[in-house]
Amino acid sequence: MDFESSVEKLDKYFKRLSKGKAQKIKPSHVEKVIRKLAKKEDILRAEIEDAKKETKIERLERKLDLLHEQQTRARWLLKEISEQ
Repeated sequence: MDFESSVEKLDKYFKRLSKGKAQKIKPSHVEKVIRKLAKKEDILRAEIEDAKKETKIERLERKLDLLHEQQTRARWLLKEISEQ
């Protein structure tokens, strides 16, 4: 699952949550997305370390910021569905 797929999956879960169908979201599925995002973070950090061009570093850092936002969303979602 690439980064875009993880974001799409989170968006689907948030739509379910807003429609009151949170019971259909399994915590294990959200945990899987969190693990995949963590792997992608490791990859991005390694790419940033290896990058030579400043423009590439900036692009990768923007991706990393977006990834952190998605990780925050996923952790919040997991907390929400775990409390129900």
